Amino acid sequence: MQTQAMHPLDMATAATVKAFMERVTAVFSVRSAILFGSRARGEFKPDSDADVAVLLSGQHGKFMDAKMAMSDIAFDVMLDTGIRVEAIPLWEDEWANPDAYRNPFLLRNIERDGIIL
Repeated sequence: MQTQAMHPLDMATAATVKAFMERVTAVFSVRSAILFGSRARGEFKPDSDADVAVLLSGQHGKFMDAKMAMSDIAFDVMLDTGIRVEAIPLWEDEWANPDAYRNPFLLRNIERDGIIL
């Protein structure tokens, strides 16, 4: 799947996702990441979170373990930047086969709205 959105990021969002991804890549084998949702569409409010799909390479791991670890990182980034990151860990096989994913609608939204980071 490929993303289609092409909206410029505001400076605060860009700094937040950069800080988040620097910390996530120190822990996980990340293939890529995609910002989606209101911040990707340019329709966000000051208290909107930054939705980030993190595409992980390698052997498929446990979703909740990855989600909790990314949530811990996101909390630290929020303390630094004031923007909450809502991370969705995805493995390459899930991204490649959206119909087999537990929520194919979510993956299609990410594809439609997403900005590759």
